[in-house]
Amino acid sequence: MFGEGITIYDLMGLLKAIREKNLTLQVKIIDGPWENLSAAILSRMIEAITDGSITQSSDIRLRLFA
Repeated sequence: MFGEGITIYDLMGLLKAIREKNLTLQVKIIDGPWENLSAAILSRMIEAITDGSITQSSDIRLRLFA
């Protein structure tokens, strides 16, 4: 689970829709820079969640661009 009630399947559906619409999703993990979502960024997100670095909901932020 990612957040309250968000599963990996929900996340995969979101990523599929973003790709189909040619949108750009950027991620900011804790105080790091904004980066375009990639496999490496997704791995860092999961690592930050599982290692306990994330202490509040604002530690991972997303923004979407057309």
